[in-house]
Amino acid sequence: MPFGRRNKTYNFLFIKNSLKLLFSFKRSKKYILVNLKRMKGSSHEIALGLACGIAISFTPFLGLHTLLAITLAWMLRGSMAAALIGTLFGNPWTFPFIWYLTYEIGKLFILESSALSPQYLLPSLKQEMIVLFILVKNIFLTTDYDLIRDNFNTLNFIPTMALGSFPLVLISWFLSYFIFESIINSYKKKIFKKK
Repeated sequence: MPFGRRNKTYNFLFIKNSLKLLFSFKRSKKYILVNLKRMKGSSHEIALGLACGIAISFTPFLGLHTLLAITLAWMLRGSMAAALIGTLFGNPWTFPFIWYLTYEIGKLFILESSALSPQYLLPSLKQEMIVLFILVKNIFLTTDYDLIRDNFNTLNFIPTMALGSFPLVLISWFLSYFIFESIINSYKKKIFKKK
């Protein structure tokens, strides 16, 4: 093969390098912490922004987390940069747990008795996200209300998950706000004492 490797790789090395890449969060964690330490603003503003980003990560609206977190941080006069960092809480490793939890809590609120196997949640959610984007497109680009209503009536999981995410958003917002405000306050006091 003209463009092949000179040295043959072994399966063990491939698995080792894949796992190394998968669990190498040390550098990115350090980068995020450095950015948080250098961030301008009071500890209240930074903690408010982080809380907004973390809380918005519990909503089922993929693709809108960044926009929603920045908007919420702006409305509450928090740090929008910290809100962006807070949205990193929602990532491919945490989303399946968040989605399943929000769906189960949403079922409790609407007293739905239909049992759904977790293996069907992700494919159905993918299909509903496509319908949701079509619905948003139709709201902004067309005025065909029958088409909008038909698209909205096909949604089963997202309204349930949105309802179930509401208590999780509130709990995570308050917890993360108070935790991060105390951490940032203690860090800023420590820096102030050094000067």
